[in-house]
Amino acid sequence: MPVVRYPEVLADLRGKILDGTYPAGEPLPHTNDLKDTYGVGAHVITRAMKELKEEGLIWRVANRGMIVQRPAATIEIPMAIERRDEPTAWAAACRRAGSTGHLTQAPARSATATEEVARALQLPTGSPIVTWEEHGDIDGQLVCLGQTYVSKERHTASTFDVERSSGVVDLHTRIRLADPKEASKLRVSRSSSLLDLTRITYDDTGQPLHLLRRRINPQRVHIIDQRLPLTSP
Repeated sequence: MPVVRYPEVLADLRGKILDGTYPAGEPLPHTNDLKDTYGVGAHVITRAMKELKEEGLIWRVANRGMIVQRPAATIEIPMAIERRDEPTAWAAACRRAGSTGHLTQAPARSATATEEVARALQLPTGSPIVTWEEHGDIDGQLVCLGQTYVSKERHTASTFDVERSSGVVDLHTRIRLADPKEASKLRVSRSSSLLDLTRITYDDTGQPLHLLRRRINPQRVHIIDQRLPLTSP
């Protein structure tokens, strides 16, 4: 029965991708061919394709079909670290995973604080701020989208980086579904879950220095912070 065959079909396709039977960069056989090979209906193949896509093993390319991708490397990065150290930490995490990768920052631009940003930075809504995007990749594949916000005053005075011995952070983590734009950029399906992280960094007086919003493909990036001190609620 097709329902029983689905796990077998998925496991066989996954195995052939991982062992190189279906090489990276080449298309999988057409759905009709796979139906004949496995003796199942189209819905079984479609369901298997959806799962393989969410695992990062295939990607749909217009006019070519489902293209096999190299098995995805997973990296582990900390979030409770100084902003200046993050590109180095990202590159090191990629090397440990046997890959190459970069966390790059786009040019800064001026903006005004939305209500959410203003609340995080303890500013009046509409205050002048400076913001910039960041992109994190592994082997050229985008896996992380970020946006940093700093008050215009702090950015102009270059006082938005914290002293390493005195800074603290608030971290808020949630899981949500990728929106269409995020799904396209990160090459995941719209039903895929993203790790949505918010980090506010404070100086030793309790003043917020900068706000970071980061959306991460959790299939590719794990957050690992070690040896943090215990705190009371």
